[in-house]
Amino acid sequence: MHLLNLGILAHVDAGKTSLTERLLHTAGVIDELGSVDAGSTTTDTLALERRRGITIKSAVVSFPLDGVTVNLIDTPGHPDFIAEVERVLGVLDGAVLVVSAAEGVQAQTRILMRTLRRLRIPTLVFVNKIDRRGARGTAVLHQMARRLAVPLVPMGTAAALGTRAARFVPGLGPAALDTLADHDDALLAAYLDGDVGTDRLRAALAVQSRRALVHPVYFGSAVTGAGVPELITGLEHLLPPATGDPDGPLSATVFKVERGPAGEKVAYARLFSGTLRVRQRVPFGDGGAEGAPGGWAADGRAAGRGADGRAGGGAVDGRAPGGGADGRVPGRAAGGQAPGRVGGSPESQVIDTRVGGGAMAGRAGGRDGDGRPAGRTPDDRADSGAPAGHADGRATGRRPADGARDGRAQGQAPVRGEEARGVHGRSEDRAGDRRPEGRVGDRRSVDRAGTGRAAGQPFGARGGDRGAHGRPEGRTRDRGPVDHAREGRVEGGRGARPRAEGRVTALSVFERGADVRRERAGAGLIVKVWGLGDVRIGDALGLPGRAQEHHFAPPTLETVVVPGPGTDRRSLHLALTQLAEQDPLIGVRHDELRGETSVSLYGEVQKEVVQATLADEYGLTVTFRETTTLCIERPLGTGHAVEFNKKDPNPFLATVGLRVDPAPPGSGVAFRREVELGSMPYAFFKAVEDTVRDTLGQGLHGWQVTDCTVTMTHSGYSPRQSHAHQGFDKSMSSTGYDFRGLTPLVLVEALRRAGTLVHEPMHRFRLQAPADTLGALLPVLARLGAVPETTGTHATHSALEGTVPVARVHELEQWLPGLTRGEGELETAFDHYAPVTRGTIPARPRTDHNPLNRKEYLLNVMRRVGERTT
Repeated sequence: MHLLNLGILAHVDAGKTSLTERLLHTAGVIDELGSVDAGSTTTDTLALERRRGITIKSAVVSFPLDGVTVNLIDTPGHPDFIAEVERVLGVLDGAVLVVSAAEGVQAQTRILMRTLRRLRIPTLVFVNKIDRRGARGTAVLHQMARRLAVPLVPMGTAAALGTRAARFVPGLGPAALDTLADHDDALLAAYLDGDVGTDRLRAALAVQSRRALVHPVYFGSAVTGAGVPELITGLEHLLPPATGDPDGPLSATVFKVERGPAGEKVAYARLFSGTLRVRQRVPFGDGGAEGAPGGWAADGRAAGRGADGRAGGGAVDGRAPGGGADGRVPGRAAGGQAPGRVGGSPESQVIDTRVGGGAMAGRAGGRDGDGRPAGRTPDDRADSGAPAGHADGRATGRRPADGARDGRAQGQAPVRGEEARGVHGRSEDRAGDRRPEGRVGDRRSVDRAGTGRAAGQPFGARGGDRGAHGRPEGRTRDRGPVDHAREGRVEGGRGARPRAEGRVTALSVFERGADVRRERAGAGLIVKVWGLGDVRIGDALGLPGRAQEHHFAPPTLETVVVPGPGTDRRSLHLALTQLAEQDPLIGVRHDELRGETSVSLYGEVQKEVVQATLADEYGLTVTFRETTTLCIERPLGTGHAVEFNKKDPNPFLATVGLRVDPAPPGSGVAFRREVELGSMPYAFFKAVEDTVRDTLGQGLHGWQVTDCTVTMTHSGYSPRQSHAHQGFDKSMSSTGYDFRGLTPLVLVEALRRAGTLVHEPMHRFRLQAPADTLGALLPVLARLGAVPETTGTHATHSALEGTVPVARVHELEQWLPGLTRGEGELETAFDHYAPVTRGTIPARPRTDHNPLNRKEYLLNVMRRVGERTT
């Protein structure tokens, strides 16, 4: 039997959950219909959902049909919970979009249909509530064609509208042939010849609906059951079944996480390939290309996605982050070589595409089968092509990809004899090393053309302070790969999370209205998984799949959570953190200085739900401060800053240079390097990149900085030092702390020189009101900063469309009834960010150590280090 993973989507109160209940009843899964008003529906399981009569969390339920088993996902309809809908979209095979026959097309209806079309998800439309007074049939169909602007195929007509006897009369009308012929040249030719039979027409309808080219429309009532049998037939024949090879490699995506009765994490996942078994060890982590950052861009796309929606961290052609033109791993040259080239020409370089430059068959990286450096004869000594490391030509050995304990570059082991000499890195900065400048051990350096070393530079000194192209002074440009391909959009601070591994302790699948424990589950199914303690929404199980995509606008509101009497702040922070596991877009933000915790929101209803959830599930009483608008910052120009190791006023053992350039709106943040990846340990590069992401979360005015490119132009470090017969001396050697401490100062200075402009979120509005009220409406719209762009009049009503600041939408909603005699209708949805051009520039209190104030920052950072060491 085929599988179909089906989503039910709609504007709030269109009848989604009632339709789900009717489908379960018709399929024989439940004996009695539940009621939303009575709080007895199958999929509204939360007490809060039953009290309020709205769906807050997505729910999965399964039912069998004649030829297909349907895993149905009921989603919230209220726009405040659009994030729940978003997470479901990536696991669907098809969808049913529910439209009310009384209200017609509403704001959320348009947003959902645009997204379904963009994702090419096959969708059926069900016009519900035909039994309700005021229901319309043909008028709603015309409204959908006009306002949704999609090809619709009516599967019949509605009769006795607005009465309990309302019914659906099936049958394709003449308009169906016209719509289908637009996408099928053969059908168009047969149409012109007058030779199109009913069977051919229905076959074309099935093909085109499965390809999301057209959308069949049904009329009915979830309450009376009218039209539901015909809709079920459409589910069986007009939507594509789930695909996937159960014998292939495991690949799944987590779209929901909840807590079980004992507080354990339970992950809901769609299996795209392979088979998942109990007691199986499963790798999991961020989906998409490894290293793809998470978070949001200014236009609401996923962080790590370019203007065309490519996966984050990839280059222009979608390569893995850090990959070169051929998709090789970070830090490798054209043949996949590890940093620190062996041999003086491309022909003499080792080709080894394993991560971290691991050696082949246990041999040291960069050596031939007999252990010699690649490209050398047994009697060869070091020449101009010698690897950085030893003057006698010994190649730098390499360990497996996990890297060394002392923070060396990933996969890099110490050169033989270096540990005894206390040399664990490569740098031009030799201060702290007892050897004279230009000597490594007892070997004097030679200035050789093409070796990549400047005059007097010691062999093995490939780190140190590097210029804009990763070269020391005097070095030619043709040395080593430059990591231009490592691009990925970030949202101030949310970077990639290393992939983890966990053991599946229990597994259940959905069957006939319940979840049933199983020992294994194959491709196509939706499963509940226990045992993956650190799993998050959007994680890929097994092989990394597509990166978690964001199709709707990010939250544009923020509020501070105020603990009530007797509420412990630590317990509150833990509870909010757990809520953020279920809805990452809550965006918990803790201000240690003020002792405040804030959350990001879509609207006031979501605020009420968070408050009730904290009270019901955690026993915590909270209130909220006034909701504020979340702005962003964009660079105005280019700014560059650099601080050098051991040069005042830099107190850190690190060299970091960063350049900030503006990027097109909606492009997010890209991180690049103009220094060689092999110029210092990879852990230090990672520390810089991660800290850049964190620091961009709070710009010059405290808002997230986006739509820019950050380029690392200089790098340098002090190599690992130790005293005779003693251990590692941190006071003489660079650590990750040095780079994490210095990077915010350099980046903020670069932002200062570039300048930033605060942008506020704007909503697009559509307002319908009596034509004679426009005179009163327009001055109010102008006072609120709204800009009407189009005006149309139909009979006695006018329609205005334009943009309005998000911060003024609530005020507009309050003014509207009085200005329009209660007849005004307002629809709003996020559209874009616009510069704040009037009034006081909004600022956001900082929650970090404030690198804008160098003295305060250094005092805070040094104090924390001192507290840690004591």
